[in-house]
Amino acid sequence: MANKNHAGHRRITELQIKIDELQKTNRGLEKHIEQLHESKEVASNQVDILTRKNEQLCEELTEIDKLAEQLEKDKEQLLDVAEKELEDAKNEIRQHQRTIENLEHTISNLTSDASLTKEQLEHAEVALKEKQDENRTLNVLVDQLQDDQNRLRKKIEKHERSEKNTVLACEKSNAMAPSRLDSFIKSLEEERDHYKREAENLRKTLRRQSLSPKRANTNTQLLQLESELKKTLRERDELQTMLEKYERHMAEIQANVKVLTSDRDKANMLYDRAQQEITQLRREFLRSPKTPKSSVTAQAILQRVENERDIATSDLRRMTTERDSLRERLKISQENAISDRAHLEQRIEEYQSTIRIMENEHAELKSKLSLMKETLASVENELKILTSRTIDTEGELSRQKAECESLRLLNGETEHSLEETQRRLSAKNSELQIAQEKLIRLEEKLAEQSSHCFNLREEISFLKGTITELEKEKDSLIFSVDKKTENISTLEDSISVKDSTIKGLRDALSEIESSARQSAKTLSSHEQEISRLRRQLDDMSDELTKTGRDRESAFKENSSLHDQLSKSKLNIQTLNSKLKDSQNEHEDIKLKLQSAKAEIVRLDSLNNSKEKEYRDLLENYRRASAQSESWENKFHQMESESSSAKLDLMGKESECRLLKERVESLEKEIEQYITSEQSHKSQMSNLAKSVTRVEEELRQAKAEKVTILEDLASTRELCVKLDTSKEVINRHLCARNQDIERFQDELESSRSDIELLRKQLASERISVKNLEALLVSNQEKEFQSQVHAQDLDSELQLLGDKLALAETKLGTQSREAAQLRNKLNQQEAQLEMTKRQLSTERFERELAAKELRRQTDYQATSTLRGSLSPSRLSPEYTFRPSVRTIQSPERTFRSPERISRSPERRSVMFRNF
Repeated sequence: MANKNHAGHRRITELQIKIDELQKTNRGLEKHIEQLHESKEVASNQVDILTRKNEQLCEELTEIDKLAEQLEKDKEQLLDVAEKELEDAKNEIRQHQRTIENLEHTISNLTSDASLTKEQLEHAEVALKEKQDENRTLNVLVDQLQDDQNRLRKKIEKHERSEKNTVLACEKSNAMAPSRLDSFIKSLEEERDHYKREAENLRKTLRRQSLSPKRANTNTQLLQLESELKKTLRERDELQTMLEKYERHMAEIQANVKVLTSDRDKANMLYDRAQQEITQLRREFLRSPKTPKSSVTAQAILQRVENERDIATSDLRRMTTERDSLRERLKISQENAISDRAHLEQRIEEYQSTIRIMENEHAELKSKLSLMKETLASVENELKILTSRTIDTEGELSRQKAECESLRLLNGETEHSLEETQRRLSAKNSELQIAQEKLIRLEEKLAEQSSHCFNLREEISFLKGTITELEKEKDSLIFSVDKKTENISTLEDSISVKDSTIKGLRDALSEIESSARQSAKTLSSHEQEISRLRRQLDDMSDELTKTGRDRESAFKENSSLHDQLSKSKLNIQTLNSKLKDSQNEHEDIKLKLQSAKAEIVRLDSLNNSKEKEYRDLLENYRRASAQSESWENKFHQMESESSSAKLDLMGKESECRLLKERVESLEKEIEQYITSEQSHKSQMSNLAKSVTRVEEELRQAKAEKVTILEDLASTRELCVKLDTSKEVINRHLCARNQDIERFQDELESSRSDIELLRKQLASERISVKNLEALLVSNQEKEFQSQVHAQDLDSELQLLGDKLALAETKLGTQSREAAQLRNKLNQQEAQLEMTKRQLSTERFERELAAKELRRQTDYQATSTLRGSLSPSRLSPEYTFRPSVRTIQSPERTFRSPERISRSPERRSVMFRNF
């Protein structure tokens, strides 16, 4: 019995050992399951943390997107404002270009008008000088004509006295033979009548012109004047053709006169020879004795002499008739000369009146020219003002370009920062994807482990069922052991749970440390961004509006970082509280362990009391031994399975060791993070102070620059407009500077004559300056200035119209002057013709006087021959009158040559003039 009891005790001890081992394995499996649950919870916590981080990153991305959208909206608004300002500037530039073009057009018109007026004035001055010279020559010619008329009157009186004696002798003979002079005189009379008619027509036209009212500025009068001009031009052409014909006829007449003079000279020579022969015959007749033969010869000679005398008397009668006709022609020519002189005097007076009118108009044109020169000077000053404005606008353009370049750099920096944030987001997204992949892998491992645990739990449940059956058989023996084991298991479970909670807290601390590191990294990045923003704030003090927005965004980010830091602080505080709670729980667990040890002692005593009960149960145990053998086989199988589970547990323990090492490294990193956090706190406090200072400075700057921004907005709009206008104006001005230099060269010569326009346009300059000042203040006043500029343009157009009218007046005056010149030329031609006629008539009269003197001398000699005897007559006395008759024609013949030469010289001088 004792051996059996001893063997039973051994088996019981073995079974208890096996049960303890199974319990240990179960506890190990449960711990492993709890560790798996804890790892799952840690993974789920990590997943939650990662999801939170993802949410934070998404929020940051949304904020960044919002900021990007705001920046894009601001850019679009700025672009819209810039486009509007550009359009306004383009419109203003177009208006300025139009005004500049109008001014240039007016300048070109004024310069052309000034040049034309100068040329016209020069032509008018030359014409006035020519007219004055012509008037002087006409006066000289009139004086010469008067002198010639006086001389002719004196000569005609002398001829009348000499011819009174010859008229008595000529009346006896009535028969007259036609000669060449009659036909020539008739032709001259016909030409004279023709030219008289033409002169009367010219007088009528001149009288019509003199009686016509003064020239008006109407178009009808201009048309009438143009028609009269055409008529006068036609008459001038006709008169020129008639003059040419008359000159040709005069040349023929001069040739005929030369032929007649040669015939006269021959006749005089024959007459002198006949007289010489007569004298010789008389001498011979007186010397020779009287014989019938001599008487016959003398009678023949006498008959021949009588025949010659008859021929001479007939010639004398013919010459007397010619003399009478010449006298009539002289009277007619004198009357015509007197009437022509009166007509010429009237014409001279009319010309003088027209010259006075032209001088008055010339003075008016000079005054208008001075006004136009003043307008040109004012336009030049306006152009200089515009050039100065363009230079100012170029400077403002350069400033605006610099600002635009700075804005572009800011946009590039912002874009670069956005790219960096996008890169960070992409990196974080890749990290999230990697973490998600790791989570998926861990979930797969957890699923495998959970399935394995489920299998183990099934097996354990199956073993528990077997153990419950054994326990039912051993209720009395195992009940106390179960209680003890349950108490120990509960205590161990609570210890394991607390260990797992400690591990979870360590994992949470590690995660918090990682998040703190990440937040430190983000803080460092934000601090870098803050330093960069500070640099941008230092660099971009001019663009306060945009930098203000950036600072507000930076303040928001700083506030978000402060919030994150406060959250992290709260998390750290919660973790510290949790650590304190866990420490308190650990102390409680230690107390519970001590109480559990006391209970174990108490249970040992109970075990001793219950050993007796075990003995009672040995018999029952023997029965169950058979069953236990079968269970042992099963238990061996379970041990093999538990060995495999142990191997798994060893792997898990290695993983737990690695996790512990990680936890230790994380604890070290947490300590470092705490130190860095303290330094960051000090830096953040300094930053907060600096930020508060900067905020105060910004508030002051905003308060100071709100008013400045309002002014800057208007000035920027004007600057942008001026910038765009400058670019266009510079292009136009570069092309037109050369033209302006040319105009300046031309206008420098005409500045002396343009003083009145400067006075008139000085007020316009003041008004333009006032308008420019109003343009800076208000855009409404710009419209008024444009209206005023349009008024000025209309005034300039009116001045241009006045200049055009003055040009038309000058054109009409020049045409009238040309007409007057043509008429003066015609009158000069008429005067030349009359002079030539007078010279020819003088020449013919002198010839007639010579012939009459010869005839009178011949008749006197014949009467002396009849009254006196031949004995009383001496040859010397008869010879002297012949000599006188020969000498007197020579003297009379020389005087008309001189008279004829002088008008020819005058006519040549007048033509040259």
